[in-house]
Amino acid sequence: MAHSEWITIVGGTFTPIHNGHRTLLHKAFQTASHNGSGDGHVIVGLTSTSLATQTRSDPSHAKMIGPFEKRREDLDAELDRMANAYTATYEIIQLSDTHGPAATREDANALVVSPEAEAQRRAYELNQQRVDAGLQPLEVHTAPFVIAEDGTRISSTRIRDGEIDVHGRILE
Repeated sequence: MAHSEWITIVGGTFTPIHNGHRTLLHKAFQTASHNGSGDGHVIVGLTSTSLATQTRSDPSHAKMIGPFEKRREDLDAELDRMANAYTATYEIIQLSDTHGPAATREDANALVVSPEAEAQRRAYELNQQRVDAGLQPLEVHTAPFVIAEDGTRISSTRIRDGEIDVHGRILE
């Protein structure tokens, strides 16, 4: 099947949007813009509130995630600023399960994930699922962790816990 453009998928809860997320999103745009023919397209899966609640390691954080529409607006504004630097287009879709369209879209080419073990495991499982369904596995591109001032990676959990800000600066 010939692809008219390179389709890259990335997903997450993206709240609050921090420098680690920006690195992940830039990696998705770079992957979509520089591979294949055409200008490329990024599908950003934004986790539904119910999925975000199910996948939190700390259930108390689920309440801090905020409504889907507000997260979608914030993400759209961020992507809008970012997209100007790339040829790829983007769309935001709602994710109601951990694999989303990456498991089933025949026209998808690549998946961008964080270096976290859980994200790597999900990418591996997702590709197994694709192969079992007779689809081509996705290229998996891993964005690097972004390190905060204290040498530990930036994460939404650390931001919600008041340890650091979205840029990784230590909060006193």
